[in-house]
Amino acid sequence: MMRSFPQDHARRAASPAEAMAGALSRRSLLGGAAAALAAGVLGGFQQSAYADALKHVSFVGWEGYDAGFHVGNFLAKHNATVDTTYINASEDMITKLRSGGMGIVDLTTFNQMYAPLMAEAGLIVPLKTDRLTNFNELLPKFKQMAFQSHGQCFGVPFTFSSCALLYNPKMVSAAPTSWKDFLKPEYKGKVALFSDALTNILVWAPVATGVKDPTLLTPDQLDQTIQLLITLKKDHVRAMPASLGDGADLLTRGEVAMIMGWEPMVLWCKAKGVDVSIAQPVEGTWGFVDTFNIAKQAPNLDLDYLFIDQVMSVDAQAKFGNDNFLGVTNGDAIAKLTPEVKALYGFDNLDAYFAHAHVYPRMYPAQSDGAHVSYEQVLDAYERFLKA
Repeated sequence: MMRSFPQDHARRAASPAEAMAGALSRRSLLGGAAAALAAGVLGGFQQSAYADALKHVSFVGWEGYDAGFHVGNFLAKHNATVDTTYINASEDMITKLRSGGMGIVDLTTFNQMYAPLMAEAGLIVPLKTDRLTNFNELLPKFKQMAFQSHGQCFGVPFTFSSCALLYNPKMVSAAPTSWKDFLKPEYKGKVALFSDALTNILVWAPVATGVKDPTLLTPDQLDQTIQLLITLKKDHVRAMPASLGDGADLLTRGEVAMIMGWEPMVLWCKAKGVDVSIAQPVEGTWGFVDTFNIAKQAPNLDLDYLFIDQVMSVDAQAKFGNDNFLGVTNGDAIAKLTPEVKALYGFDNLDAYFAHAHVYPRMYPAQSDGAHVSYEQVLDAYERFLKA
């Protein structure tokens, strides 16, 4: 499944969160089990069959995130080209780096929650932000977020969005005010969930337990969350679409009144003649921020900094945001966004946006500390939900 963008959303597999629903555990990440997959997985990294002065920069990340490299004459100016490998899940980046990608891969695009863990695993390197001329153009929140890992920057925030509660105003009696509205009898069989573990847990754990940071769950809180999800699945949910494109289709066909969705879906549905609104559930939701990172042993380190600086530039950010209906982090790029994109993310009051769309500093711990569950325990519990 390919994670693509609005112009191709029918093929789009997952939310940014679905990428994290792979087996990110101590066994698969820190233990090096992925090395067994080395044979055949690096076809995208084969060296050029010819030798010339052209510089080849290897990018491994989401489809569309490399668009900024092609804005203006950047590549020609630096006599460079991009060897691109698109991913289906963040775990693909981990696998490729661990399976022979070190010394070949230059740039990745991990979600900010991953950055501390990827650094601990030795897969990405700390960035010297003084080498990035556009870093100071970041909005203050994203500058601060860049240094959330013990004062070091392992990823420059590039774009943001959230798991939005979307609803069709013509199919509800009133605008939803809580995720608990999914449980109302009048919407039985008219709501839809995400299809991945991480988003469901991060969104529904605060609903089920009142916990403020759902990345730090006790075993009892995790169990309460799974029980609520099982109730939703058995008694209320019409579907768990495999892709956000499929979810948008449920809305446009009138099959669901409410859905765990994604801001760009509002404009996807509008393009098909259906007006969809974004609710503000009292529990809030999960906001995701994707970053650009430099892989350990990157072969073009100096050029890699220029590539990151390029995608952070005003024109590159504006084109990315307008083409993909996603948030941007360069403050000067906001003026170049369309009114529709600006409205989706409330750029006139980003503090309010992020007070609702909670950004958590890191993933679940790789190992339990005795009080809180590990990511592996979260995945095991989610399997119980899937089998229910």
